[in-house]
Amino acid sequence: MTKMRWKRLAVLACVGFASLAVLAMPTAAAAKTKKKTATLNRCVNAAVTIPDGPPEGSTVPNPAASFAVPVGVPKFKGRPQNGTITALDSVGVRISHTDDGDLALFLVSPGGRAVALSTYRDDSTNTDAGGKPSPSGDGYGTGPLNCSGTPVQFGDSFATSITTPGNTGLDAPIAGSFTPEQPLSSFVGGPARGFWTLIVQDVQGGDVGQINALSLNFTYRYKAKKRR
Repeated sequence: MTKMRWKRLAVLACVGFASLAVLAMPTAAAAKTKKKTATLNRCVNAAVTIPDGPPEGSTVPNPAASFAVPVGVPKFKGRPQNGTITALDSVGVRISHTDDGDLALFLVSPGGRAVALSTYRDDSTNTDAGGKPSPSGDGYGTGPLNCSGTPVQFGDSFATSITTPGNTGLDAPIAGSFTPEQPLSSFVGGPARGFWTLIVQDVQGGDVGQINALSLNFTYRYKAKKRR
């Protein structure tokens, strides 16, 4: 009886070592697959009119404009894959408008997650010749109204918050690099493939403008075949 137990233990031990060996060995599928990291750094020109907001006191919903940038991810075994965001370094916007205090800017990922970049940023200390409050913000970014201009950059690592942009000159544009109102790190772990959409909402009538350019800078991981 004792010998039989030892035999069983010996057999179980052999099976256990064999199982560990199988687990340790990569499967055929795993041996041919690896994770690769890619960086997207793209700016796309636009000419999207921002609908003027409703007059003060109106109950009409605030209008919005949107501009989408499509992002592709390499296929794996002939099938589409989403890729996974590992870091979203910056988002750049070039917008022409006659009052930034009217605008709310949101970036929406292909997965549907929305992040507020900037909302209703102006400087109420500016006044016109009659001493009345005057619009201070005159768009986002400087230079040509396209990717060759200098967009406002949003990124979690920048030192200055967009809540204090410093656009103190009368009718001066917001310019520089800022942390957004909500962190771009919220996109980490989400899909890279699909349409990244900038939504600009105008909440007040009397001022107009356009979305002129949108830039994206992020890294993502995706499956790729191993080269033999």
